[in-house]
Amino acid sequence: MLSLASLRYRNIHAEHGGPVERIDFGEFPLRGRRVIQANARLIPGLTPKRPLSIFSSADGTGTHPVAAIARHKAVSEALERWAFHSVVRSERAAEFGFDVDPSSNGMSAFPGLLRRQARRTAVLEAVERFSVIAWWEGMAEGRRFETDWPGVSAIAIDGPFGGVTVVAFARTEWGGYAYGHAAEESFGAACERAIVELARHEWVIRSWWLAFVAGERTAPTNIFERRALFFATEEGHELFRERLGRKASGSPPRAAVICDRDIPGPWDEYATVWRFALRPPTDGYMRGGEQYFFL
Repeated sequence: MLSLASLRYRNIHAEHGGPVERIDFGEFPLRGRRVIQANARLIPGLTPKRPLSIFSSADGTGTHPVAAIARHKAVSEALERWAFHSVVRSERAAEFGFDVDPSSNGMSAFPGLLRRQARRTAVLEAVERFSVIAWWEGMAEGRRFETDWPGVSAIAIDGPFGGVTVVAFARTEWGGYAYGHAAEESFGAACERAIVELARHEWVIRSWWLAFVAGERTAPTNIFERRALFFATEEGHELFRERLGRKASGSPPRAAVICDRDIPGPWDEYATVWRFALRPPTDGYMRGGEQYFFL
């Protein structure tokens, strides 16, 4: 897909009338090499600010060895977040499937020439989230693999429309466990993306986890942060291993599409936001506690 990010994002900053207040940059290690992480923050009022303790409160995050591409990814995710919060509780929510799945699952923003260029990433994210939920609930089979990255194992879950979702996991040098999951059209591509997510997860959670297990910090209030901390512990990873050892019961759930369209709005000036949403196999990912594997 041809990205026009350098053109369409040229006036994205607030000083040019755009929605982005600022973009911060940092680095983190990715299995022996350094990559750039960009965090984009929107101007006040476009999205609610989440009370987070571990993860960044930025509206969008992008990771890539090239700083400009990391920046473009961060801006795209921030635009996606803007669209989500503008619509999820509006009178138009049902048009985009938010009455069934009130999360940002299956959303993607892409600054392309054609609107449907944003659809591919949205489909992959929807398949990833659907597959992880189905696997954890015992509805889908996961095949275990050892990856080419030392110490990193993975499971592969067949997607409902082809392709594969990979959940990568590894014990870290500091004693905890890290995870990452992603979907792609091939196992290799999905594995590479999952490894990036694992490395980012490991980098973000390290200091918090060490302080937490030492009793120097209490658990955060955000459910996704609580899950990240729990599954980084021996207890959490043991629960994960128990699920690895069980076979799926029954046939995989049918994937029903509840939305497959763009979400129009003021973000259209910069990118197309698309939602490809599937009816979730269960609502456990929303109502489940910290022992539910949906990070």
